[in-house]
Amino acid sequence: MLVRRYRFAILVGSAVLALFVIPAPDARAQQVGLSNIRGLDFGRFVAGSGGTVVLTPGGLRSRTGAVVLLHSPNAGQAGFNVNRVNDDKTAVGISMPPNGSIRLNSGANSMAVDSFVSSPASTMSIQTPQVLSVGATLTVAPNQAPGNYSGTFSVTVNYQ
Repeated sequence: MLVRRYRFAILVGSAVLALFVIPAPDARAQQVGLSNIRGLDFGRFVAGSGGTVVLTPGGLRSRTGAVVLLHSPNAGQAGFNVNRVNDDKTAVGISMPPNGSIRLNSGANSMAVDSFVSSPASTMSIQTPQVLSVGATLTVAPNQAPGNYSGTFSVTVNYQ
């Protein structure tokens, strides 16, 4: 089993583009193309007395607590194109970061990102180009300092 970890950016207010090719260690030189087509963008909000901003893999944005969501046309889930580089069909397992491991930073200020979810959820068969969508939950502290917060997270792809 081949395990590769790649970092992709989570950005508030902008998107990231990256291209990665993951080679398999077998004689047929199987390869899976993985390219970031959209960064995870929680959009603009007012912290108030705190809460969360939740993004689903389908792109729905919601909040809990006293967070007030502001109009943010670019807010949405992260997206990745996953495709076969050769003609063979391949199944891959998908792993998201564990809770407590990812933070967004703006200067000395930070916010935790947890509860990463993907669609498909844990495995996908790559017969034709597929889209992997990723959502997560951003925890906003009471009176969180305003700023442009950014960070990265790892997506792990395992050949099955």
